[in-house]
Amino acid sequence: MSADHLQFLKNKFILDLEDAVEEHSGKNEIPLLSLFLQIRDVLKAKDINESTPIRLKNCLYNAISALEDCVVLSEKREPRKKKEGPMHGYTLAEHWLICTTRKLLVQIKRKLTATADAVIPGMTDIAASSSSTSLKVIPRPEPIDFSPSIFRGLKQKLDTILDRLQNSGKGFQEIGIVGIGGSGKTTLAKLVFIESNRRYWWDYRIWICLFPKLRGDVEFKEMIKDILKQCTAAVVDDEDFDEDELLENPGKALKGGRYLMVLDGIWDINIDWYFKLKDKLKSVSGDGDGDGHVIITSRLPHKARMMVGPHNLYHLQLPSTSIEMHWQSKHAPIRNLFRKYRFNLEDELIERCDGLPLAIDSLAEVIKKHILGTE
Repeated sequence: MSADHLQFLKNKFILDLEDAVEEHSGKNEIPLLSLFLQIRDVLKAKDINESTPIRLKNCLYNAISALEDCVVLSEKREPRKKKEGPMHGYTLAEHWLICTTRKLLVQIKRKLTATADAVIPGMTDIAASSSSTSLKVIPRPEPIDFSPSIFRGLKQKLDTILDRLQNSGKGFQEIGIVGIGGSGKTTLAKLVFIESNRRYWWDYRIWICLFPKLRGDVEFKEMIKDILKQCTAAVVDDEDFDEDELLENPGKALKGGRYLMVLDGIWDINIDWYFKLKDKLKSVSGDGDGDGHVIITSRLPHKARMMVGPHNLYHLQLPSTSIEMHWQSKHAPIRNLFRKYRFNLEDELIERCDGLPLAIDSLAEVIKKHILGTE
């Protein structure tokens, strides 16, 4: 049944791509077409059978969804009169979507290729193929020179959370930080992560960036291994271990200790993995010897509420600092490039970002790389 499911998704992507190429050609071809064609070629060369990993379904779902997004972008661009110039008929928000989609497609192609290589007859070193697709450990935040004038909007919540960490007593505790993109969720979590280490003592501090780990076909195992690495515990690389067996290791490493764990960026609507982790962490703190704190950040308040409960949530609003001041202070080099090339993009950029510093930071990277051609 799993092979039939994968074959259906493979055929759907190939047929949908053929229809998109036929309907959108020439100047109106779908963006990132070359990457879609490369993925199609990988899929055509790959035979689906009972030994094909079922987790590939997430790669195929993502590829189909990305193709639909690019078709919509092409349809939106087509009636626009102004198609020349640095924007090529797209808005800044659409440029950002294309940029993120490009990264996703590269990741999909790499995973499909690696999986295809792993099932070729005669390949004996499966571990080598597996290691080629493993994610690098997301580095933990570096120390920040905390300035209340810069983080004025976060100062009160920072102090509240720090007091809670100090006065919560022993056992397992949860905190959720929620808000729209750019409201400062990750910044607040970083400040708590760093400031709490200056005030309190921890056996372990663990920072996991979740959104690249729990999307696509990246398994819960990868996150457990990252936790183990930051616990200075032995990392189990044996693929024969299932999730429950592997989850015993961080439980043993954290048992009886005082730790702070930040799970940054809950994007996945499937949160079963969290309850598995939560049950294990609560079990090792249940005897009163341990003192464990987990902080999650998410744009999905309903999911965060299900994870940590309604009384453990901290809602963030948009920062009080104006986006014009943020743009002028943080992205002065790009402003100088605008003046040099005489692009009238600055006003549109500020308007399109709608008051979100994260949006302007993200689009600044797109502008440097894909519009101005600089790094």
